[in-house]
Amino acid sequence: MQGYWNLPEQTGRAFWGASGERWYRTGDIIVEEPDGDYVLIGLRDRMVKRRGYRVELGEIEAALYRHPTVKEAAVIALADPDSGVRIRAFVSCQDGKRPSIIEMKQFCMGILPPYMIPDLFSFKDSLPKTSTDKIDYQTLKESH
Repeated sequence: MQGYWNLPEQTGRAFWGASGERWYRTGDIIVEEPDGDYVLIGLRDRMVKRRGYRVELGEIEAALYRHPTVKEAAVIALADPDSGVRIRAFVSCQDGKRPSIIEMKQFCMGILPPYMIPDLFSFKDSLPKTSTDKIDYQTLKESH
């Protein structure tokens, strides 16, 4: 593909060139290992690739908010040497009524495709916030 038909601005944003070659900006974040191999860390947006599927972590959060006891939900992706990516959900519940992990997985199975169901659940009294009162994903990643 050389670019988008009659859309030069979009082509300019989506492609870059080096040494006469054109490359498509996939949004993948990778690191080069000392042996020369590349390892996929994640994607620029809150999307990860899992089992061959692109998964938007916000979609999983939206599904968790549909559970009647969930007050706050946040989802992060963790690198896993065996499966590539593990998904961890952090949940705070209303009135301290914590559902079981089995209940949460069954709930997710009813509304999410199997590749989007979190592998791990962590229950907290409240989720950490940034100075602008948004969920602090960096703190969650560091605390896993």
